[in-house]
Amino acid sequence: MSISLHYLYVVLTAFTVGGLIVFSERWHGRFTGDYDLNKPQASHKVSTPRVGGLAVFAGTLAGLLVWGKPDNMTLHWLWPALFVASLPVFGAGILEDITKDVGAGKRLIAAFISAAMAWWFFGGVSRVDVEWLDYIFSFWPISLIFTVVAVGGCTHALNLVDGMNGLASMVSVLMSISLALVAYQVGDMAVFTIALSMASAIVGFFVWNFPFGRVFLGDGGAYFIGFILAELAVLLVMRNPSVSPFYALAVLFYPVFETLFSIWRRKFKRGVPVDQPDALHLHQLIFRRLVRSAFDREGRASAPYLCNALTSPYLWVLTLVNLVPATLFWDNALLLCAGMLLFSSVYIWLYSRLVKWRCPRWLLLPSIFQKR
Repeated sequence: MSISLHYLYVVLTAFTVGGLIVFSERWHGRFTGDYDLNKPQASHKVSTPRVGGLAVFAGTLAGLLVWGKPDNMTLHWLWPALFVASLPVFGAGILEDITKDVGAGKRLIAAFISAAMAWWFFGGVSRVDVEWLDYIFSFWPISLIFTVVAVGGCTHALNLVDGMNGLASMVSVLMSISLALVAYQVGDMAVFTIALSMASAIVGFFVWNFPFGRVFLGDGGAYFIGFILAELAVLLVMRNPSVSPFYALAVLFYPVFETLFSIWRRKFKRGVPVDQPDALHLHQLIFRRLVRSAFDREGRASAPYLCNALTSPYLWVLTLVNLVPATLFWDNALLLCAGMLLFSSVYIWLYSRLVKWRCPRWLLLPSIFQKR
């Protein structure tokens, strides 16, 4: 089997499982459906299965079965261990998708457990290219605590941007491709193969999620993808000294910044608990103030579907503001920090304009979507 067919096999596996979830909804929808349409962060109009993570999990597992052969001992050992480490956080996410009764705190603890297992298997953060910090990280308890918090936090962060059709999934594809490209440049074919397989599996799911949202990624999918990507970023830096430690942060910076900004916004601006859901994430503001308002003025019946789908590309482009320089300058800490600073500045500028209803005209939908 050629290399391209390997990845096609991953795509088709995820696509098939996603299709099975969609067409069997009548039998499982009362358990797996996201039927709470009144929660603050909801943007869909009908109950939709939220176990799309099973498709991504199945696709990546298919990649493991194809690629993890004994003739490649590094990949043969690394990938199964990574899957085992992901089980606690993936399981907690799937349970939440089905029971709707696994709180954010419990899911975060599951993410920490998965991160601790990965640290046990592979080791953790041991350098940040700052001499005195590298000395501190040489002590294993410090490395363990920092790695668990960092990987667990990044895992949890991806779930915050899973709010629109195709948003979290395409952002994850872009991050996976970045990891694969950098891994290829430094000759780390194990990380390259896993990252590209992850991207392929998400693409198989993406077909069912975008633009019409036939199935959602759910907590299981978001946590599973977030954990794998965070751990791959750590492994890439650990296994390749030429890769700057700042790249591990830069490649995941959008969900990380979204999380930190949301904590600051809730705690210090609104004075509410940081884990209280709201409808003030950037993608929700874009949905209401850049996209839906244009359709509402035109009175189009198809607005709910089109609005949701047309929101995500704004964030895909925003992600690339930092992700492109991160992929190009993966060995340059200064330029990586500059890319993250640029992203933060654009994010805050756009957020402040949307909050004040001062939407830049050039960001409004093209006239082709307006009634003549």
